Amino acid sequence: MSRFPFPIPNGWFAVARSDEVAAGKVIPAHYFGRDLAVFRTVDGEARVVDAYCVHLGANLAKGGRVAGQLLECPFHAWRYDGVSGRCVEVPYTDAEPSPKARVRAYPVVERFGLIFAWHQLGGAAPYIPMPEMEEFDDEDWSEPVFHEFHFATCCQEMAENNADYVHFKYVHGMESVPSGEVEYDGFVKTVTERQEFKNKEGKVYPLDFVRKSYGLGLGALRLKGVMSFVSSVSPVDEENVHIRWVFTFPRSMQKFSERMINTFVEAIAEDVPIWENKVYVEKPLLIKGDGPIIEFRHWAGQFYGEEVPERPWTPNRVKRLEGTGV
Repeated sequence: MSRFPFPIPNGWFAVARSDEVAAGKVIPAHYFGRDLAVFRTVDGEARVVDAYCVHLGANLAKGGRVAGQLLECPFHAWRYDGVSGRCVEVPYTDAEPSPKARVRAYPVVERFGLIFAWHQLGGAAPYIPMPEMEEFDDEDWSEPVFHEFHFATCCQEMAENNADYVHFKYVHGMESVPSGEVEYDGFVKTVTERQEFKNKEGKVYPLDFVRKSYGLGLGALRLKGVMSFVSSVSPVDEENVHIRWVFTFPRSMQKFSERMINTFVEAIAEDVPIWENKVYVEKPLLIKGDGPIIEFRHWAGQFYGEEVPERPWTPNRVKRLEGTGV
């Protein structure tokens, strides 16, 4: 039995690092429960398509090649446009390719040193915004610092972790349970909070956090004056994720910021044994102080299914549950 009742969510998900895909090259990837071909045209534009040629099923990412702006199948050289997914050239015939000769193509945005593909179960165009973080292009800030992880869990379980304030005390050893202000603005959730971090010498630093979640797999977090990072949690399938964290920090704060990055990396390791061995409880028995878990779940529900939500979820669309602390 599956541990989680969720299909692959809709949203923006990283499918490769930018430096993994040189111009004119194609690489294989596996996300959304599907084999993908990630390629870069000779002009440098990133493209993502389903991997299997509709002709006779060859894998476009295994032996295929980039022909100008197109991706060529290794079997019979059918050539696909990476934006529309259509086969636009068949070199050995003068017949026009059928309009049905197409693979699924994914809208792509390249940012923060990552290639993001838009996944929507019904194939709808993107409707969730991408974060803007100008510090990644600021000369006074560092080059991107990457960390990657593979865990046996799902996007919603990881995202719900941020609404579970109590676990920060009992899993991560914080002296008190943190709290924060949560604001829902359509498909974007913003959490503002203050936490205290203690260094090896015992000195305590109060830090202001702003964490924005753009759906269930993409987050942008700023620690004012210390560092910023982007978190992409990409669904490999319904029960496995590939996480990419991309950090940048003021060059003047390098030593302290690097210690903070290590703190984040060490903290996620503390969550892994729980994530990889828990199941989703559909009707949790919550108690006062547990945090805005139910509210989060209502917000998360809009990121599944083939239909585009008529309007984004807002908190006034659910009655708060008395006695649950949410």
